Amino acid sequence: MSEPAAALPLPESSNSEREALLEAGRLTGLGELVRGAAHEINNPLFGMLGLVELLLREIESGTKAHERLSLIQQSGLEIKRITHSLLGFARVDTEVTEVVSLQEVAEKTVELVRCTSAGKSIELREHYPNEPLQVRGSSARLSQVFLSLLVNAQQALPAGGSVTVQLEQDADWAVARVTDTGEGIDSDVRSSLFEPFATTKAGGTGLGLAASLEIARGHGGDLIALTSASAGASFVLRLPIARPAQ
Repeated sequence: MSEPAAALPLPESSNSEREALLEAGRLTGLGELVRGAAHEINNPLFGMLGLVELLLREIESGTKAHERLSLIQQSGLEIKRITHSLLGFARVDTEVTEVVSLQEVAEKTVELVRCTSAGKSIELREHYPNEPLQVRGSSARLSQVFLSLLVNAQQALPAGGSVTVQLEQDADWAVARVTDTGEGIDSDVRSSLFEPFATTKAGGTGLGLAASLEIARGHGGDLIALTSASAGASFVLRLPIARPAQ
C-alpha cells in the first residue's frame, strides 16, 4: 500500500491565497442562498403536493387525468427529495463533535450527489458492513470529505463509469474507500495531489483534497490515494473507531 501523502504548508503565493479566499467567500454566500431557496421552494411545494393528493382521490384511477396528476406528484416528490438533501447537508453545524455513524454520513452524501447532475452521468454503488461503524467527530466535516471524494471521482469519469463507496472495519479503524473506474492518477500529479492549490481542473481551487486530508488528520485518521491502470483511483479514509465510554 502506498504511503500517505504528506500535507504541505500553504505556499507563499498571495494571488493563490486571494483567489482561494474569494472562492471560499463565494461558496459561503452561495450556501446561504441555497438554504434560503430550498425553504422558499418547500413552502409552495407542500401546498401543491397536498392539492394533487386531494385531486387524485377524487379522480377515477386509470384515467388519463389520474395518470397525468400522478406524474405531477412524482415530479413534486423528486423536488422534495432534492431540497431535503440540500438542507440536510447545509444545516449541520461544522463545530459539533459527537459520535456519528460513518454509514449515515456516507449514505446522505451519496444521496445528495445522486440528486445533482454530477450523479446522473455515473453509477453510484454502495457497500456497507452489517455492523455500524461509529467514529467521533463532526458529521458535517466528514460529509465534506465524502462529497469532495465523490465529486473528484465523478470528474475523473467524463465519459461515464462507476464510483463505489465501501465501508469496512480494520481492527480499531473504520475504513472508507471511494473508488472510480477512470484512468487512474497521472504520475506527474501524484506527489502534489494533496497540496493546497494544486489542481489540474479548469477553474478548480485545488483545496478539496487538501482540506479533506486536514479533516481526516484532525479526526485522528488519514487519507491516502491508491491508483491502478486497470482499476482507476481509490481514496482511502481511515478513522479511529469510537469506543463506548467506560
